[in-house]
Amino acid sequence: MKKILISLFAVLALTTAAHAQYNHALGVRVGAGSAFGAELSYQGFLTDINRIELDLGANFGSYSAVSLAAVYQWHWFLAGGFGFFAGPGVQGYIVESHAGLGVGGQLGFDYQFSAPIQLSLDFRPMWNLFSNTGFNYGAALGIRYAF
Repeated sequence: MKKILISLFAVLALTTAAHAQYNHALGVRVGAGSAFGAELSYQGFLTDINRIELDLGANFGSYSAVSLAAVYQWHWFLAGGFGFFAGPGVQGYIVESHAGLGVGGQLGFDYQFSAPIQLSLDFRPMWNLFSNTGFNYGAALGIRYAF
């Protein structure tokens, strides 16, 4: 029992120390799925385990699009600098001459280095509600400056 309590305390100490490293992160997400694209990305913690991610991006390939996504994330710090996140989101987009709105979510992993750099790998499925209706998805690699 003593070893279990010590292990739990160590995990809590590591997760608290990892979160103390940053409250905001700014950088880029680059990925592919329904299309290839890149986004300017911002993450900001609202509480110890909740954050918001805002992404402004453009897609290229079989179609061109501009989008703005907002995702509310629950974030759990794991051992070391690793974390896991998941949450619901919305996305506004313009594809050629059509505008639309999508709903969906995002889940992924991130790693916070001891330097102010954060890497993430995530998956974001979205269901387009209006023009250009249907399902789209994307997996992306993110790199952000954490402060």
